Amino acid sequence: MKYIKAITFFLCLAAFTPLLQATEQYPDYILYGGKKYELAVSWGHPSPLQVLYIRTNTESPFHGWSTANYRGHIATWRISEGNLYLVNVDTRRYSGRTGTYWPDEGKRIDTVAAPGYFNIAPLSEQPATNDGAVVADWFSGVLEINHEVTEEGKRVEIDGVRYVYIRYGKVIDDQLLTAKDLERMQSISAKDTSDHAFMDKYTIAYLNQCYLSFYLQSGGGHEKVMYDSHEGHFATSDFRPLLMSLMDYDPMQFPFSWENFQRNGAPICTWSISHDSLFINNITLWSGLGFFEHNEDTVRLDWIFKPERVIDGKVFAFWMNGEQTIEYGEEKEGTFGMKEFQLERQQRIMLDSGRIVSSTWTPSDFNTVGPATASADCNPEHVYRCDHWGASDRYKELPEAATFPAWTEGMEALQAWFDGHPLTDPRAKEMMFRTVLLFKVNCHGEASEWAIASKGKGVLFELSNQVLEIARQLPNGWTPATDENGNAVDCWQVMSFNVNQGELKKCYVQEQK
Repeated sequence: MKYIKAITFFLCLAAFTPLLQATEQYPDYILYGGKKYELAVSWGHPSPLQVLYIRTNTESPFHGWSTANYRGHIATWRISEGNLYLVNVDTRRYSGRTGTYWPDEGKRIDTVAAPGYFNIAPLSEQPATNDGAVVADWFSGVLEINHEVTEEGKRVEIDGVRYVYIRYGKVIDDQLLTAKDLERMQSISAKDTSDHAFMDKYTIAYLNQCYLSFYLQSGGGHEKVMYDSHEGHFATSDFRPLLMSLMDYDPMQFPFSWENFQRNGAPICTWSISHDSLFINNITLWSGLGFFEHNEDTVRLDWIFKPERVIDGKVFAFWMNGEQTIEYGEEKEGTFGMKEFQLERQQRIMLDSGRIVSSTWTPSDFNTVGPATASADCNPEHVYRCDHWGASDRYKELPEAATFPAWTEGMEALQAWFDGHPLTDPRAKEMMFRTVLLFKVNCHGEASEWAIASKGKGVLFELSNQVLEIARQLPNGWTPATDENGNAVDCWQVMSFNVNQGELKKCYVQEQK
């Protein structure tokens, strides 16, 4: 009977869920049965090394350097003696750059190091093997093994896909699903339930789908919170719904994890703050394999908490400690016509057993006039814009100017000014990011109303605000935009930077095509 229920759910997901669409990630590697294979890593399949930092609720020391490797590492694993081991970690194979996480400041000649070099150890403190490998007892989930990798580095197709189910570092199930098996699953019937070997394969395939769904829908930014009649959302990290902190970020302690075939999903909650206390109002399980679509299933609070903790339809968040960031803004039509959250301000709260002990604000960055650069529009009823998305996303109804505002002394002089005004925040010394600013230049060449056009959360938002404050100090030296008749006009312009180790490089002001 349990197989029949699983079949129904599996077919529904397969038939109606959109395919995953994102930049393909570099795989990890795994040594299995004397051969080397690729280990799938994607938005729904985090690397088991990423899971270590999720489980311990710590920041990964590895920084992404490409859209094809957001996790910032390539790990090699091994299955032996019924356990999953982490063999080594490669952090520079493709980027050629060192990171601040290298204890010897990147002086190593080789690019691969054993786990101990990065202070990676099992949660159970089991000793490393003779070759430095450590048992991955922090990891529970499904491994997807596909292409074989030869000694020459060539990728070789295998017949189907191998799924290995791991619980706390130990192998629970291991199934090779051939192409014929996968085809058979598309038209499975109740008759197939008598084939136990096939149903074991089917079960792990469904388990993998639930596992993918859990992590894919655990992305940050979905948890709403009401505070003083204002609606915001918690700036949670990917793969870390706030409710999971109650279970020490261990999905095996969550009653609706991927192992629950009847009801499972990522717990996305709505919260409220009153009397300086944080409450959880409801819990919804998000599931599905689509980025922009998902299924929702409401979970009663007393299914998670003791009934006596549910008071007036909500639960006091007694387990919440440390700093959390709440973002405020609104959903607007953004790039490619999709809805995007336009961040306006942030609030950082410090929690002690669910109670707010301190609160600080980052002021709104949009439509903010700096006192040193305030200026008046020449004609508020006839304002133009440049053709950059940073201006058109917010002011698409405005006409495009014939010529755009330009720095009178030229771009080299503008870059030289910013070279003399780097970020001084120590956090900026460890980061590389891009910031796009939006500002208005009136018909007299005076700049004002500086704002941040690019997206960013957490530290990136704070550092972008620091770039914004530096730009506001820029003395006026602009040649104004003109209309089709050659008249000087007010115009929204865009300036972008590549910020590397605190320096504002590659300063660019939008020019005519």
